[in-house]
Amino acid sequence: MEQQNETSTRDKIMRAAARMFSEKGFERVTTREIAKAIGINSATIYYYFPSKDELLKSLYEFYTTERRKEYPDIDELLRLAETDPPHEVLMKTEFHYNEDIMEYLDQILVTAVRRIVVDPESEGFIRENIFDSIRNILQPLLTRLVELGKIEPFDINVFLNILSYYCFAAAALNNSSYGQSVAQYQAAMSCIYSMIVPIEGKDSQGIVG
Repeated sequence: MEQQNETSTRDKIMRAAARMFSEKGFERVTTREIAKAIGINSATIYYYFPSKDELLKSLYEFYTTERRKEYPDIDELLRLAETDPPHEVLMKTEFHYNEDIMEYLDQILVTAVRRIVVDPESEGFIRENIFDSIRNILQPLLTRLVELGKIEPFDINVFLNILSYYCFAAAALNNSSYGQSVAQYQAAMSCIYSMIVPIEGKDSQGIVG
């Protein structure tokens, strides 16, 4: 029971910090304010996190762990590339979090986006969870689709840059009036994937979603 209570307190601290960092900015939030928001003594925060920087680091680690849980199976995608229409396979690379933690994770991401130009660790976090993850998933898949003769050859690196920039912009605008619903995001991704041209006879359903 004691361990469960500690886990609950630690989680409450992290969730409150994510919300407040995303709303006011990391620099403008004090540990005292975080403690007040959840009704604990400010000293309690230092029991779990030696510093505010360590608290932010823990938020980034939590996000990265949750994101990796949702990664598509690359081997399965490569297998599907052999049999399924390219557009359908590409859309299977898209994944979304459970609603119960979606807002929490968005807040962590927004915090990192706001700090990307002043904090190397935040920049590394964004690179790993947006730019590198997109490239690690899609580069082998697109390369294989070209090798199979299912899509016309094209500059994969340029395409991945365009896609990554869009995903970064969408993430940066989360929790704002410019934010998108899941359906809107999927429609935009489908439109971007329609830039990839299927070879006639290889994709009977067409590539435009």
